[in-house]
Amino acid sequence: MRGEVMARPAADLLLVRHEAVVALGMKAMELMAVSSEPAQLDAAAVRPGDRVRLAVRQRDDQLVLVRIEKEP
Repeated sequence: MRGEVMARPAADLLLVRHEAVVALGMKAMELMAVSSEPAQLDAAAVRPGDRVRLAVRQRDDQLVLVRIEKEP
């Protein structure tokens, strides 16, 4: 999905405003994704305002970040 980074409130959390994701039945909204590897967020060097492409996976009641990259 594509979105915009809103905040990184903790080393392992990322708040993203994203477009609708029809396959998951999600409307455009803000979501909090948990990263099981905070180094992944550090490596992506994302900051609030950055446009990103990301993939998440549902785990229990959380969305876990699988992949993230900045868009040009």
